[in-house]
Amino acid sequence: MTRRSSRGFGAALGLLAALASPAATLEGRVTDGRRGLAGVRVYPDRQPRVSPAADPPLAVTDGEGRFHLDLEPGDTVLAVEKDGWRRDLVPAAEWRGDIALSPEPRHRQEAVFVVRLDFTDEPSKLPDGALRELIFSRRPGVASAANYLYEVSKGALSLVEGRFLKLRSADHPAPRTDAHKLGMAEWVLERLQGEDLGACDRLDNRTGARRSDGKPDHLWIITPGKPQSLTADEADLKAVSLLVPLPWDRGHRWPLIFMTEQVPLGNIVHEAFHAMGEHRVDDLYLDCGDPLTAGIWDLMDAGQYRGWDRSHPGEGPWVEDTGYSPSHPSAWVRSELWYRGHFRDQVRRLAVKGRAWEGWIAPVSRAPGADPQWVTLPDPRKKGRFFSLEVRRPWGFERGRVGGRFGPGHEGLIVARIDPSLLSPDDPRGPMRVVDAHPGSPEPPKPHFPCRRWELDDAAFNLGPGENPKGRAGPLSWQVLETDASGRMRVRVSLRR
Repeated sequence: MTRRSSRGFGAALGLLAALASPAATLEGRVTDGRRGLAGVRVYPDRQPRVSPAADPPLAVTDGEGRFHLDLEPGDTVLAVEKDGWRRDLVPAAEWRGDIALSPEPRHRQEAVFVVRLDFTDEPSKLPDGALRELIFSRRPGVASAANYLYEVSKGALSLVEGRFLKLRSADHPAPRTDAHKLGMAEWVLERLQGEDLGACDRLDNRTGARRSDGKPDHLWIITPGKPQSLTADEADLKAVSLLVPLPWDRGHRWPLIFMTEQVPLGNIVHEAFHAMGEHRVDDLYLDCGDPLTAGIWDLMDAGQYRGWDRSHPGEGPWVEDTGYSPSHPSAWVRSELWYRGHFRDQVRRLAVKGRAWEGWIAPVSRAPGADPQWVTLPDPRKKGRFFSLEVRRPWGFERGRVGGRFGPGHEGLIVARIDPSLLSPDDPRGPMRVVDAHPGSPEPPKPHFPCRRWELDDAAFNLGPGENPKGRAGPLSWQVLETDASGRMRVRVSLRR
């Protein structure tokens, strides 16, 4: 029988009713599972923006782990974070009891070596302060690269400023096209020869392990100009992640990101994921006309453009209303590809060995707990290929919408077929194919993604009016049986012989 679970709903509704006034105070406690935990930041999870109208209210727990927080009626999820502890997103159904955090032994800082490369015929226009805010801000509610990476790593990765260097070149006159990017990157590297990287070299770029490897943790070269990803003008430069041989030692390559100063946040963190693991994280998209890749459900596909309020390819600035709320990486990318599996334990996985399974799946954006967050089953038709199930909720950066759209299929169970043999460092072959819960639904009118890239924004399976609880792909079938107030879904899956 298909039904929506009432378990937890009563408590959640009662708590939300108590918050029905314009502002109400929530009193809570954060613990380590036994004792109160001091110094925890607690704030309502709201839509991140590059320049939010106001900061969300913020509480810091006292010596007993207690906090007082003023909330608005629309606040239904709390962000709970402290360096060295796993960050969590906690829905209202769980606010009445203590909120427990688990230690995060892998927490570390990763430093960015920023190079602003100006040209004699074109200086930078974006102020340094605005660029630093877009990259490094850790203020709650700000759409920044640092906040995004802290969220998707569940508190394991703090992005910090290492060096901020300004260079000016007369060697690369306009017009500058994508064909010139490698030459410009090599020009910058020549000027970094002999630099003492110091605190900019804290980890192994390939594996994510905490040991220096003679390379900057992150090297980001930022030039003046518009982003080709949005203008579609070949006279502009496209953001790219490169592995560049050192001019003084061609046998060694440094990973770096090359981008323009007007590039949106989604492009920045998309390219950063390529660099983190030296191109183990693949592009998931194919040609713009191919509908069945990962779409909006992964940062490495159209999800890098999530948060898209209007189309204005001919004029900027774009960062405020385009790609400011990029999707999380899928469970597969986050768990298996990112730094070659270094953050694997951030996602609780269940690999089903038999032909059937039924159970609860927790939202993958939360700290791992008792329930699986990623369920996989082998595809018997091809060795190594498998089916993937995960639950996605519009929390954190995944609150971003395209043109304000929301409705059936925009949250819930995401089912995909994944073929790791199709991974490629530079020639996307579509290793991840999301199953569409609403096939045949028209792609929306403007605003739409660059080159009308397919969104699949209604691909989730769920319960409720207009939703689709059942699906099938080849030998696999599934059904959503229940949801609960904590965002979990009870799912039944079966695999035909």
